[in-house]
Amino acid sequence: MMSVLVTGANKGIGLAVVEAILREQAQYRVILGSRDSQRGESAWESLLALDQGWSDRLEVLELDVASDQSVTEAKAIIAAGSGDNSPALYGLVNNAGRGTGSTAEVLNVNVYGIRRMCEAFAPVMEPGGRIVNVTSASGPNFVARCDAQGQDFFRDADMTWDRLEQFMRECGDSDSPYGLSKACANSYTMYLAKCYPQLVVNACTPGFIDTDLGSDFLGGRTPAEAGMKTPADGARVIMSLLFDQPKGSGHYYGSDALRSPLDHYRAPGSPEYTDA
Repeated sequence: MMSVLVTGANKGIGLAVVEAILREQAQYRVILGSRDSQRGESAWESLLALDQGWSDRLEVLELDVASDQSVTEAKAIIAAGSGDNSPALYGLVNNAGRGTGSTAEVLNVNVYGIRRMCEAFAPVMEPGGRIVNVTSASGPNFVARCDAQGQDFFRDADMTWDRLEQFMRECGDSDSPYGLSKACANSYTMYLAKCYPQLVVNACTPGFIDTDLGSDFLGGRTPAEAGMKTPADGARVIMSLLFDQPKGSGHYYGSDALRSPLDHYRAPGSPEYTDA
């Protein structure tokens, strides 16, 4: 039995992914990462209220992706439980995110948080394992507003972490820190896939979902008026990238699980993006 680690999993899309794995993938265990241990335990209880049989396949892990120390401690906890009978790490879902705050605060969670997790766990994942970075259509929308040089930067298939980090350090305070962070996370995904060719590494937007983070972008509208979908809807593309036959690595996918461009929005249901 192999395991999947999901960050930001005590509510919203992360919790929906955990439930979907427990419900649909009986051969996998799930590690529910939560910044707050009490909220993680509450999520654990809510899941077991649905099915007590999930108890031996579900573990709660206190994990704050914004903290080097927390990620290091989480890695040590998982390593301490490793052994011949422990589940190998098959999947990593970098779902934890931040919608508002200063540019530095948003980047620390949405980009550096993903990097902390991948630096810690990608080297110990099973060959053929999957990493899913949950980003957003705000990324391509941000790139579409950049000048030609900026668009070329974010599309560059030869992106490196050093270049991306230098860009983030030099960009200063952005008027769209969330979109900036998601554009950077998509570019980081391209780079990461080249670093770990033995893994399948992709990013995706779950869509406009009715979550606490999504509420930051309602602009006075109700979720229904904004056309928001449920966390379970948002989990579908993540589940596809985790368990379906891989179509590539280092790509960005829309909420309909079709490949999408990095530099402009592709609406769900429209033709899939290709490099040609």
